[in-house]
Amino acid sequence: MNTEGMGTRGGRARGSRREAAETTWSHPLNAEAGMMPMPTDPREIDAALRAGKISLRLTPYYGLRYGERGVRFTRSDSAFLATLPEHAEATIKRQVEWLAGVLSNRGMPSLLLEQHLRVLGRELTRAVPEKRDFYRALFVAADGLRARRRGLLPEHAGRPIAEAFPAAAGLPNTRLARGTGHLLVAAVADERAGMPNAVPSLEAFFLDPATFPPRFVAAARETITRARGA
Repeated sequence: MNTEGMGTRGGRARGSRREAAETTWSHPLNAEAGMMPMPTDPREIDAALRAGKISLRLTPYYGLRYGERGVRFTRSDSAFLATLPEHAEATIKRQVEWLAGVLSNRGMPSLLLEQHLRVLGRELTRAVPEKRDFYRALFVAADGLRARRRGLLPEHAGRPIAEAFPAAAGLPNTRLARGTGHLLVAAVADERAGMPNAVPSLEAFFLDPATFPPRFVAAARETITRARGA
């Protein structure tokens, strides 16, 4: 995940006390993350970092495309998301939907944020069980993203398209290969949700002939075309 600039959302007055603080602040988890908030409870920070590692392992695409910079932003983004349960449900929903748009337009379909919210919710609940009721808000937010995605591209239409990708690309039917198909289909759902760069940002990577062989590129292009027509 990469929410570069998120800490300054909404702007700030020049010469303000906040601006002065930002010139000296160095985020403990990611020097590039600016003023992005993070929990004060060490247990929550540790849980957020564990969740980030799990998500990176579950989705190798992060590492393949974004490398070490992606790892750094996963750490700071995950810590930021761990602070959301402190807010009202409407605020959480608004922040998650905004973040989903930012990430999708940068090549990370909202399906990935949906998955990470669930991983994070589980890790936080294990680490701080007395706050499990607060952390439920993360699962609710993930459910909201899923409902929007499935409402725009129903599961019965999108899943067969995604799962046909490995054979079309000449790949073994592995979780990684199927996951690529699901990313491509999820990007089309995000496009329908009004995220204009959701598909082009994935195409820039998966349709690159310098990175992938012709059959893979053709299968990725066909998957997007079929999903757009579903």
